[in-house]
Amino acid sequence: MRGRGTAAAVVSAVVIGFIAGAGASGARDQRKVLMETDRDFDLATASNGAEGWTSYFAEDGIMMPAGGEIVAGKKAIRELMESRLAAPGYSLRWEPIDADVSEDLGYTYGVSKLSRTGQDGKPEVSYGKYVTIWKKQDDRSWKVAVDIGNSSPPPRRSR
Repeated sequence: MRGRGTAAAVVSAVVIGFIAGAGASGARDQRKVLMETDRDFDLATASNGAEGWTSYFAEDGIMMPAGGEIVAGKKAIRELMESRLAAPGYSLRWEPIDADVSEDLGYTYGVSKLSRTGQDGKPEVSYGKYVTIWKKQDDRSWKVAVDIGNSSPPPRRSR
């Protein structure tokens, strides 16, 4: 009897380990999906402007732009980004550094580069960092719940 109990315990441990490993693997897969979603968000904005930007936000999404007021709701976000992206020479690009996911919420963070034409007519470039909080939708897609950005120094140059 003792052998059967030990064998059952070993089998149970292996099954539990497999399930836990599959869960960890699923979380790793979802992190990859979220990183790719954030990269697609950047590309959609670069190619489709405010429409691309807004398409990644949840209806009740929130933006916390650097130096600005909180912008709540997809309509208000679209209005803000339409005016920004219509400015001469305006371009916002970013690259996620990492992501993490928990059931229906996840986040990405990364660095950004903003190009625009200054009041003197000369190109200006500034850099930033961001955190985006994502929420999984009923259709299992990820949408932006909160986007927070701020400025940072230019990237270090390698020697």
